[in-house]
Formats: sequence, structure tokens, C-alpha cells
Amino acid sequence: MVRCCHAMFKVVTLYGLDMADRYDRTSFGLAALCEVENGEILHKFLDKNKMMDSSWRPKRIASKLAIPLLANHEPNQVQEIVDSSLRFNVEIQHIEFEKAELSNNPHEQMYRTVSRWLESEVDDVQKPLFLSKIPHKWERFDDLIVLQQNAFSSTEWNIFLQNKETDSRRDFWRDIAHSLGGKRLARQHPIASDKLRSSQTELLYGDSGWVEFLDHGVRFGFDATQVMFSSGNVTERRRIGLIPMNNEVVVDAYAGVGYYSLHMAKRSLAKVVHACELNPNSIKGLKWATEANNLEESIVIHEGDNDETLPKLYGIADRCHLGLLPSSEPVWEHAIQCLKTAGGWLHIHMNVDDSNIDAWRDETLVKLRKFAKKHNRNWKIESPHLESVKSYSPHVHHIVLDVHCCEKKQ
Repeated sequence: MVRCCHAMFKVVTLYGLDMADRYDRTSFGLAALCEVENGEILHKFLDKNKMMDSSWRPKRIASKLAIPLLANHEPNQVQEIVDSSLRFNVEIQHIEFEKAELSNNPHEQMYRTVSRWLESEVDDVQKPLFLSKIPHKWERFDDLIVLQQNAFSSTEWNIFLQNKETDSRRDFWRDIAHSLGGKRLARQHPIASDKLRSSQTELLYGDSGWVEFLDHGVRFGFDATQVMFSSGNVTERRRIGLIPMNNEVVVDAYAGVGYYSLHMAKRSLAKVVHACELNPNSIKGLKWATEANNLEESIVIHEGDNDETLPKLYGIADRCHLGLLPSSEPVWEHAIQCLKTAGGWLHIHMNVDDSNIDAWRDETLVKLRKFAKKHNRNWKIESPHLESVKSYSPHVHHIVLDVHCCEKKQ
């Protein structure tokens, strides 16, 4: 149960300390108190729900920890939220806090930057609304910060930015980039529905979207405003590069900028990777990275629609990588035919509803066996491993099914 205790305090004069300086460094404010052993849980809860004021330092009071709350929260609001969510006692009081040292945490640096922009243009009543809608997630490529598509796009923020002159708006985006440790800034937009699945990322500050960076020792380069690259798949890129592929011939049906092709050639030591790609902007990045990683002899780029390029690779592969989301099913039959007659491996990427993963796995194997039979492959087809990469959307996971195809024993 949360108890609201409104205490009266009197100011105590501290001899030898300038009072103006003390008022700058301390303040009475609303706080949530709990036993110290529950402090970390309460801290994370308040932070997650945007209730904590990180500009003031949490305070130990006997056996309890007091955590400062944002001024726009009423005690009864806190009571209702905490009461319904936490199973330990929390008290709401007014406590004297000391100023926290400025943090290098990028979230807090951006918060301070945005607050400065709002000071002279937004009244104190509206300011919390603006601050509650600043982004909490972004990606970084080289010195380019890429915000999610809903960043600074609420009605309030759109009006705020539209009312600014071009130079002032540019300065705002510059300051956001710098607060996050970058020199350029972009914002994602929905992937185009064309066959290229083109990126429509908007460059907000900077002259170019070209980025270069290392990923598990592999060099990448591409224009982030023209092609997509999900840093969230880092575990799968790491995994695919740890699979031994010595002397293997690999077909990558959706190579992109070398997302997996580069790892298979450089880290897995594949003999040759046949990288199929349709998007000219992705091909530009793939060619750059092939040279930058000294893989000219290990990667062969096949430009164009893989409905046309894959048939030219039938019967040559020890392994096929099928990395298209939400579904790579359009090339499953091609992949079966690309494998050598003795069989090989398929790595099938897919977005699947959490409740349907086991059924999808079984259905996929049935379909692959039908394709194999259709093309006179007398194979045993099994899946020894299913990798869960990440959550793609609520209740939908990006998974990778590792499938082994081999000749049946007589």
C-alpha cells in the first residue's frame, strides 16, 4: 500500500555556506521511498514509466531510499500507478534533494538539450508533454545517429518544428545529433513497398548518409539513407560467422550490403559466396565492402532479380542462406535446386507468430521435402536447430531455421 505523507519542513541556515548557492544545489521535491533492498526495482520502475527526476540525486534515509519524482506527478497519481504494479510498500513524501552531477548518459544529455530548446518557447505547463515524447531508442552507424520513424513526430513536435525557420530547425537537429555523440542525424521512415524494399530514411542533419564501421571485425560501408541495415540482428551475424564453412560454396539469395555474405566469407572462411542482390544501392555497398575486406576472390556478386540469377547457380552449393524478412519462402524451391545433389544446409529467415513457431517449423520441412522430391532429390531433410534472433513486433519473432539435407541411407 502506498502512503501519502505531506510533511512540513523549515529552512535551516548553514553557516559558512552562501544560501543562494545552497538553493541552486538543493530543493524540496516529491519523492518515492521504499526499503533499500527494493530500491533498484523501484528505481527501474519509475525510470521506465517516466516518473523519475534524474536531475536530483536519490537519497538514503535510515533504512529507506528516497527517489525524486518529476514535478508534474501528483501524489495520488503515483499512488495509483505504484499500488497496482509493485508488491512492496512505497511512501510518498516531500524530501530535500541535492542536485545530481550531469550525466554522460546520452538519454539524459538529449533530455537536457531538448529542455534548453523548450525554455523560451514552451510554457511550463506544456513542457512535460514535449519531454515525455522524446525518443528513447536509436541506432548508430559511424557518426550517423538514426532515429526511429516516430521520433519528434507527435502533433506537438511537428508544430514546434514547422514554426521554425530552416536554419533554426537545422540547428535543433544538429544539437540532437551532438547530444547523442554523433555528427549527423537521420530519421527512419517505413520501408518502401517496392520490390527493392528501398530505405526511405530522411537525412535531418549532415551532408551524406554514407557510413563505414566494423561489425565483429568485418568492415561495412553503405548509404544508410538508401539501404536498410538492422543492428538488432548482431547476434545472428555473430552466429553465422562462427559456423565453419571451410572450402564450402555458399549461395546468399538476399545479400543486401553483405549483411551475412561478408561474415560467411571472412569469418566462416567459405571458399566462395555467390551474393545475389537486386538493389543497386545495396550492390554499391557490397562492392565497397568486398574490396575493403580483401574478399575479391571469395565473393562473387550476381546483380539482378534472384528469380533469374539463382537458376544459374543450380547444383553448386554446399549451403544456401535465405535472409529475407518477413518471408524468404519465394526462393525455397530455388534453394533446394542450388544445393549439390548430395545435399547441404539451408538457413531460412522468417517472421513467425510466437504461438505458431513449432507448427511453422513442421510445415516448412514438409514443403521442403515436396520440393526435393519434385526435383528428384532423395534426401532426408531435418532441422537440428532453430534460432530466435529478436522480437520483430508484439508476439512476432524473427527466427532462423537451420535445415540439413542429406542423401537417405539405402
